[in-house]
Amino acid sequence: MSFKLKELDNATENVLCPICKHKALNWSEEQYIQPCEHTAFIALDLGFEYVADFFEDEMQFSVDEIHDQSLNVFDAITTAHCNLTIYKMPLGVANYNRYVGFVM
Repeated sequence: MSFKLKELDNATENVLCPICKHKALNWSEEQYIQPCEHTAFIALDLGFEYVADFFEDEMQFSVDEIHDQSLNVFDAITTAHCNLTIYKMPLGVANYNRYVGFVM
């Protein structure tokens, strides 16, 4: 249950997997979410855009519980039982953020 947080300044920066270098967030594609096998989640403060089954199994609450109970997404992802590298970037709206997590 440890994580390394890397903050990015640009809301539209591509995010590469630190292991295989695949673009998990690729803004040049219409379908910009392109997870690789190491991608645990792509989330916003408002909810999840993508979550791998293996990662949801390691979280204290399911994605549905997080959404239904309006739980804090960042708290939910950082208390999961996985070693993660999390990229945090501004969403560009009302101080919200996007988080892209990779299992290490």
